[in-house]
Amino acid sequence: MTHWMKYWKLPILAIVLLCSCRKSLTVEQENSTVEEGYYQSSQRIQQAVIGGYTDLRRALLANYAWMMYGEARAGDLKVAVAYQQQVASQQLTATNRDLMQLTDWGYFYDVIKDANDVLGIVDQAADGVLSSYQHNIYRGEALALKSMAYFYLARIWGTVPSAEPNNFGTHLTSQEVVAQAIVYATEAQRLVPWYLLNDDGIESAALTAVRFNKTAVTLLLAQEQLWAGNAQSAYDVLTNTITSSTADSLSGFGLAIGEDRRTEIPDAPLSASILSMPLATFNAIYPEGDARRTGMFNISGNTATLIIRDASKVNLLPVQEINLLFAEAAWRSQRLDEAKEWLIRAANGATEDYSALTEDTFGAALLLERQRIMVGTGQRMFDLIRFGEVPSYIPAFTEADVTKGAAYWPLSANSMKGNGWNQNAYWAIP
Repeated sequence: MTHWMKYWKLPILAIVLLCSCRKSLTVEQENSTVEEGYYQSSQRIQQAVIGGYTDLRRALLANYAWMMYGEARAGDLKVAVAYQQQVASQQLTATNRDLMQLTDWGYFYDVIKDANDVLGIVDQAADGVLSSYQHNIYRGEALALKSMAYFYLARIWGTVPSAEPNNFGTHLTSQEVVAQAIVYATEAQRLVPWYLLNDDGIESAALTAVRFNKTAVTLLLAQEQLWAGNAQSAYDVLTNTITSSTADSLSGFGLAIGEDRRTEIPDAPLSASILSMPLATFNAIYPEGDARRTGMFNISGNTATLIIRDASKVNLLPVQEINLLFAEAAWRSQRLDEAKEWLIRAANGATEDYSALTEDTFGAALLLERQRIMVGTGQRMFDLIRFGEVPSYIPAFTEADVTKGAAYWPLSANSMKGNGWNQNAYWAIP
């Protein structure tokens, strides 16, 4: 039994009914075929919630997408697939089936459709079908899934269409998309608990680790606020939520690994035979004396591989990011001394002395520690965009290229079909 099925015991039929039937989708999605009156029990409504997680897995694990959008594209990690070199070389419009699938935003819009369906189902549930806990958590999970899907869309493609009923198809800038995502995450953060309950009403650490919880939504919301340039808001949400009294309640979020009958999901995406770092790159990132050289990696010959302590999930919002987000929010809101304290705490094991950092040097140190600590989470390219450092780390791009949209991904022909959408200026054919 897979990890995915172990915790939710979902009938495959229910998941298939909840998701669109096409392999690559535009923002215009087919209606799901669900029998009228189907969602008349809490178990069936939970199935609808899990449909959103299923599509998020497809969006980020198929074709090792979370890596291709993150560390693989930035050149930090290598993925043992044929299209890895094309991604690292920024040949994102090359004729390759797997690469072309990565340029399609369909699965992210599936997540949004799933979430909007759940919100309608929860709001229309008959009295007595859902407990107060179930109503809050299912609504909160749907909002968090929708927020995360929009946030990925904005960071991967920049300007994207809205899939909301009030402005469906409207072209939204990256900043407008993130502002929308912040609204959803803000409500979700109020609704989801620190720990999820299993069917017996008992707190479950295993369930909490692969579904949205309060820590994970707080991390997502802080990321979004920082991306939007709202440093004070990021600082406030972190300091108001993650305190000494909640220290024992923290739990990150990752995607459970398991089989998917509709698409090819890697069986072991974190395997040492799949993900690796050339020794020269490893030595440049983690110099001699850095305690994380042995704590986080195994070294064999000219290759370093991540030590994976839990291969049942792919971490996207790990607890280890908390100190980094505190550091960034404090720094960007003019609290340098506090920011240095958070960074020193985050960088336990580093060889550098961060106590003497200045306003001008703090950003580079923080970006380096994010590169070190967040390795494997798919965040690296997004960090380079947010810090304005893409040309500094990717020689293929100049500042002018980035201004034209080079840091974002091109769109597949399918994503632009029938909706009046045009290719990103940088990737458009001259």
